[in-house]
Amino acid sequence: MKNGRLFEILYLLVEKRAVTAGELARRLEVSERTIYRDIDALSAAGIPVFTQKGQGGGIRLMDQFVLEKALLSKSQQDEILFALQAILATGGAKERETLSQMSALFRREGGDWLEVDFSDWGSGAAERENFALVKRSILERKPLSFSYYSSAGEQSRRTVEPAKLVFKTGCWYLSAFCRTRQDWRIFRLVRMEALTLEEENCPSRKPPEHLEAPPPGGYCGVELRLRFAPSAAWRVRDYFHPTQITPLEDDYFEVFCTFPENQWLLSFLLSFGSQLEVLAPTYWRDILGKELKKSLTAYET
Repeated sequence: MKNGRLFEILYLLVEKRAVTAGELARRLEVSERTIYRDIDALSAAGIPVFTQKGQGGGIRLMDQFVLEKALLSKSQQDEILFALQAILATGGAKERETLSQMSALFRREGGDWLEVDFSDWGSGAAERENFALVKRSILERKPLSFSYYSSAGEQSRRTVEPAKLVFKTGCWYLSAFCRTRQDWRIFRLVRMEALTLEEENCPSRKPPEHLEAPPPGGYCGVELRLRFAPSAAWRVRDYFHPTQITPLEDDYFEVFCTFPENQWLLSFLLSFGSQLEVLAPTYWRDILGKELKKSLTAYET
């Protein structure tokens, strides 16, 4: 609490340059004696703060004082402000106040040049609220309960001790100790529903250095050779790594990739319509051909 109060005093002094002990005491809801002890602590920390008696006096900072001259370089300031902008994007109101205060301390303007949004395109308010709740559970070290759907669609209720958020292959995951399974697990955020933050505190646990999401039961990968039309260029660039893409002379693209061989892969390939031709393996050409004929039949009837 004291450190937070010292920061608040420093922020007010940078913003107003002079303020009375009585004003600070009323704002921070402490005694003037406590304020003067805080001023002594700031001075001992190297902050050029002093008191001035008489009319127009009060507690002051030396002229031209800016926090960056005492502690941080401009590049370090940028890193701090960028991090605060990123945290703010998860929906935290407290971070907005902190960002405003740090910008004032650094005497930096034009903070609107950056916008960070962790949510997917088209995501709703509920998804953003879930993200903020997961973040809060990590920062406050509170257990989190939720309903979870596996890749096979099976639902279960889990209570976990969150460790960190992980962004991988375009998706957000939560790394956490699962009390239900009594082991560390990876949970995909989009499959979490009915999130509840528990009141108790999490015990201290050291997460594994490397934790990968286990493949679903019966996982089988297939190596694909795909040919895309020029009109699919933007999707090809979005979904595949440059090393997987080979431009062809006619502006078409050839892609070599490996995917799990399941219903999702069929839906993914069909989503390209006439923009895609599967070159190999040949049995996947047959699978797509049969599925396209079914669709054609449905529209003809």
